[in-house]
Amino acid sequence: MSGYVNINGTIVPNDEPLFPANSRTIMYGDGCFETLRSYNGKFLHFEDHFKRLRSGLSYLEMTSDLTEERLSVEIQKLLKANECENEDVVVRIQCVREGESGYLNISDQSKFIISLRSVKENKRPLELQLVDTKAIPSAALNRTVKLSNSINYIKSAQEAKRKGGDDALMLTVNERVSETTIANVFWVKGNHVFTPSVECDLLPGVTRLILMELIKNDTELSLLEGEFDLNDIYEAEAMFCTNSVMEIQPVASLEEYSFQVNNEVVEKLSTQFEAYKKKYLK
Repeated sequence: MSGYVNINGTIVPNDEPLFPANSRTIMYGDGCFETLRSYNGKFLHFEDHFKRLRSGLSYLEMTSDLTEERLSVEIQKLLKANECENEDVVVRIQCVREGESGYLNISDQSKFIISLRSVKENKRPLELQLVDTKAIPSAALNRTVKLSNSINYIKSAQEAKRKGGDDALMLTVNERVSETTIANVFWVKGNHVFTPSVECDLLPGVTRLILMELIKNDTELSLLEGEFDLNDIYEAEAMFCTNSVMEIQPVASLEEYSFQVNNEVVEKLSTQFEAYKKKYLK
């Protein structure tokens, strides 16, 4: 990948300065973003990612003339500039607020930046660590959109790394299972598949919704979405994580608890997800 980014429709080298030192992006992380995977120039549920991006803009009271059609064109333009139309790459769309510093005199103007990175295929089962840092409550911050300031996730990831984990399992302030720093979580017991509900201060991912649909449509499986504590996970046979880049990734362990990494239900859902991709990629 040669290294170009798209700033408001203009293709520029990614080593050119993007922000002044006093930008709101640098000072506050004032913006929202979406991350999705390009499968040889095609996308899975592109419209859902765009809808969430627009929701983030609305929540932050930022205006943008970016439409779904224009965003698609601008991404394809960047894929071509980087000569990776026929590769799997990660696409990040970042919307940032323009204007000066301060909390009161806030501009509603924004601009977008599209960047690419390679997909790091890692199907090794994850080792999760429980961390003290809690998920931010929905009462404090909208958890259904991707906001640029991710310090809470960074602190959680630092904790997990110090403990030797690949990622952190985060709990709510009421000790309910929430999410990892980058993914939604599911676990399996028999033919029952469990996942935390949106009441658990998590980001409801696009891939999460696809998996929930697959489980609901499978007559041999049942989906239980709700508020769970750690004991519910410790009784599980298998656990896995989902997001739009990793797709479905088994979990080998949580703290000292181990899970089946070749679980029949997880493998079945992985197969169904591959079929779903072939049908809905566009």
